[in-house]
Amino acid sequence: MGKSRDEMPQCNFSAKKENDAIPVDACQGWINPCIFCDKRFGEWIETTEENLAKIPTKPGIFEMAFKSKNSTEIVSIILDSHDIQKSAYESVDCAKEIIADKKSKVTKTVIFCRWMVFKQSNDKNIIILCAHWFNNGVLPKFHKSWPGLDILQTTESLTFSNKLQKWCYPRKETFWKKPKQLPTKLVEVVKACNWSQPCELCDAYFTKWKRVEDVIANDKAPDTDGIFMLALCCEQKLEVIEIVFGPDILTNIKRGLEASYNYRKYLLKRKNYTSKKPFLVVRWMELKDPKSDNSCFLYAHWLNSDSRPIYRSVPGVEMVKDNKHFVSRTHDKKWCYEIDIFKQNKTTKFKQKRHLLSDLEEDICFNCSNN
Repeated sequence: MGKSRDEMPQCNFSAKKENDAIPVDACQGWINPCIFCDKRFGEWIETTEENLAKIPTKPGIFEMAFKSKNSTEIVSIILDSHDIQKSAYESVDCAKEIIADKKSKVTKTVIFCRWMVFKQSNDKNIIILCAHWFNNGVLPKFHKSWPGLDILQTTESLTFSNKLQKWCYPRKETFWKKPKQLPTKLVEVVKACNWSQPCELCDAYFTKWKRVEDVIANDKAPDTDGIFMLALCCEQKLEVIEIVFGPDILTNIKRGLEASYNYRKYLLKRKNYTSKKPFLVVRWMELKDPKSDNSCFLYAHWLNSDSRPIYRSVPGVEMVKDNKHFVSRTHDKKWCYEIDIFKQNKTTKFKQKRHLLSDLEEDICFNCSNN
């Protein structure tokens, strides 16, 4: 069994105010599938000589797992800033010795592996991946320290929360500061989402709710980039489980839905749901520009809510922060938008036509009265 974080020696990390920290999503574990990791690594393959020879002689990360019966357990994660192929051969040789040991509890085990390459170990994506593993709380079986801990201890892009005992995204101290002309802008707070049905704003952005089994069985999910919502439906009540998105907001809707469904369908078997005939539903939004004003308006709608979906956080905090048309109120930290910008953009062709007809009617009435 792996060690828990409580058994690890305490380290001194730079910490900021707890209220300013957002934890990096924790890894789902070394046996359970993890979408976060699966998106970054290749497929699991057996560690044959032929397959090991395919591993590039470049800097990268090598994951090794023991597969027996129906389970695959990650036992080792190696970060090598020079040659992951060399590290792979060494790790596999050690693993074979363990399996060959008759006294070992590991029996009828096949060694599998997967890998990814990187240019620099201090790349932001690699740092987040290391924090993702650390925040799991339990070490992989062959580890006595966290993979990439040395990288985390020297980074300035993440901070360690002593209260949460997790690595977090720090919010910049100037996070809520805006240009000096801010007081002259006319702004209005974005209405918060309450995660119930109907939600006028979410309904305007997303497709209608559809049963996940039907969507997958009939191949109805679009093979395009965007984001999607998963919800649990039972007894005519709908509860949003999570908003599924990628590292840069966009994710492939079709592939992401299949992976998320396989991962979340265990919820249907929970005792508090089984008698209620539950099922999962989905709706999606195809998205080309995750940084657009309209996209940021939707993120702000979610961020302003006092609650969150059951799983995962909501996307877009960095996008909204960087958008010059959005500001945060000082007293309650609610996101607001510039009224002039959005009202100018929200004038539809229908409204323009209606305005023209109204003007025309006024002209006709005026001319008739003069005659």
